[in-house]
Amino acid sequence: MDLDRKPCTPDDLLVLDRLRTPMWIVDLPQAARWWCNRAGLAMWNSPSLAEWSGRNAGHSPSAATLTRMENLRRRFERGEVATERWTFYPDGAPAPVVAECRASGLLVADRPDEPGRLAMLVEARPLSAEEILAEERRGYEALRHIGELVSYYAATGEALLRNPAAIRALGDPVAPGEAQDQLLAGFVEPAQVAELRACVAADSVYRADTLVRTTAGERWYDTEARVVLDPVTGKRGVLVTQRDIAERRAHVEELERSRELLAAQAEELRNLAAPVIRVGAGVLALPLIGELDRDRIEVALAALLERTGAERVSRVVLDLTGAADIDEAAAEGLLRILRVVRLQGVAPALSGVHPRLVHAILAARLDLGGVPCFQTLEDALRVG
Repeated sequence: MDLDRKPCTPDDLLVLDRLRTPMWIVDLPQAARWWCNRAGLAMWNSPSLAEWSGRNAGHSPSAATLTRMENLRRRFERGEVATERWTFYPDGAPAPVVAECRASGLLVADRPDEPGRLAMLVEARPLSAEEILAEERRGYEALRHIGELVSYYAATGEALLRNPAAIRALGDPVAPGEAQDQLLAGFVEPAQVAELRACVAADSVYRADTLVRTTAGERWYDTEARVVLDPVTGKRGVLVTQRDIAERRAHVEELERSRELLAAQAEELRNLAAPVIRVGAGVLALPLIGELDRDRIEVALAALLERTGAERVSRVVLDLTGAADIDEAAAEGLLRILRVVRLQGVAPALSGVHPRLVHAILAARLDLGGVPCFQTLEDALRVG
């Protein structure tokens, strides 16, 4: 638009009161109602310009409305004119009003000596009941206010439509006549766009977690795309819906980090629970502490084999002082350690076999096969 032309003042607009077409002007910098002709006041069911201007003064516009106004402002600055169907809710009117609105940009000023500011001129044509489909009206309003990103692309990737949520996250559709593959530009990974296009070309629905370029940076979205015929041209297009899952992915990643940390801590605790100690020339002691489950036995055996394979060892004392009661699984694990030690030519022994543990060994029918047992580790080392 020509920003150097003389701005309109309220006096310049008096002649428009004679028109039967509802018209009004919105001050875009202030997001405020600025002027309305008589036909417009009648459509808005308002008795005066002052009353109409003061309506909703204490209510902030919705996010969808602010996004639409900002999008229109950018279009006006490029000299574009927007024609859309809008629904209005006049105070005291028996029903909402649906109108085909032609919105364009112009400069306005309160007085001739003031600099102009950008405003929106709306020329409305209220629609008859025969021109309105209830399903279309409700669908359009739902599309405006839904939080998910909804975009419709031509086969070339040009964004033909974006709902307010998509405009906030992805930016405006391209201006008419500007060839740009906005579908490709919206994704961080080109391979995902190629997969999406191959999928919809086969008339299948594409769905994946995708990393998307947004106005706030790269974010993860659950993306779904499918072929939908353009009701304007009849050509195949791509309807893309996207839900922000960055918070969900961050939560999952944090859970995975916590799981890995817990696993590492558990592994460290298992290793600490089975330390192999040199207690004399060629003699190792292996204290077994806590529950002798399969993981504990595996850790103990691995630690023991690492030492017996690297050092000259003639005797190993398995100390059960800190071990819990032995069940069938623990008995099998102990027998396995004893067999492996003997196969290496190392003499095994057990220490810390207190009376309660003796009963547990007998109950588990643990065949020690001549393995010497001692009440304390000190007794076992003294004999050795």
